[in-house]
Amino acid sequence: RDAPRVPWAASMPRLAASSLALVALLAGPARAHAYLIDLNDARVVEHGTMELELQPIGYWQTVIGEEEHYLVAPSAQIYWGFGEGWDVLLLTRGWALLDDVPDQSRYALQEQMIATRTLLFDGGYSSEGERDGVSLALQTGLLLPGIEAETGFGATLALLFAQRWDAGTLHLNVWTNLTQERTFELFVAAVIEGPDAWPVIPTIEVWLDLDDGEPMLSGMLGALIPIGEEFALQGGVRMGGWEGWLDLEVRVSSWIYWEVFEPT
Repeated sequence: RDAPRVPWAASMPRLAASSLALVALLAGPARAHAYLIDLNDARVVEHGTMELELQPIGYWQTVIGEEEHYLVAPSAQIYWGFGEGWDVLLLTRGWALLDDVPDQSRYALQEQMIATRTLLFDGGYSSEGERDGVSLALQTGLLLPGIEAETGFGATLALLFAQRWDAGTLHLNVWTNLTQERTFELFVAAVIEGPDAWPVIPTIEVWLDLDDGEPMLSGMLGALIPIGEEFALQGGVRMGGWEGWLDLEVRVSSWIYWEVFEPT
């Protein structure tokens, strides 16, 4: 067996809690954005800054189907604002097998990706309220070889949509991937977040993944706790599956911002 099937777009480390206060002290001033669960959002990181989404450890297991148990450690995504209106992101995710399975590696790094995001429409969400209307971003990237996992390269293309109101924010993502196994994957997801003014922001996510025609449906409940303007904790529980298969995942992560250099 390989590590469990997780759609490429759904591997984004989008939720939960860690104690990285020391790193947060290095952060420069920024507004804590609404953080998603399995999606990338329709914005780009400011020129000269970096953001880190880090899940030190999470848990995944089957509820219905062949019994499997994993620790997800780590799950990390780094964003770097290289220019005005575009950024670069790097994703990696580790899976530690807890079951005794002959001839299977105990640890694998997979779901690795490098990509860029470009703003197509700079609306209310991406401009942090300075403009009105929808925000729309285009993301293109390469799926990279893993360690004890996928060995080839793949490609990914996504449209990222966001609309913000006082009562909350709606996010929609549509991803198309050519996987390392040379299969075609379509991923469609929606997220609703509560008002930014709340001290704890509830989040609901639903996504559907079709990988070479094989469906998978998932839902997640979570929450974001902003701590100042440069640090946030996130947490959530996800369940997903299809026809005799159901998995459960618990996530804990943090978001950190810091200024790398002063743009000229």
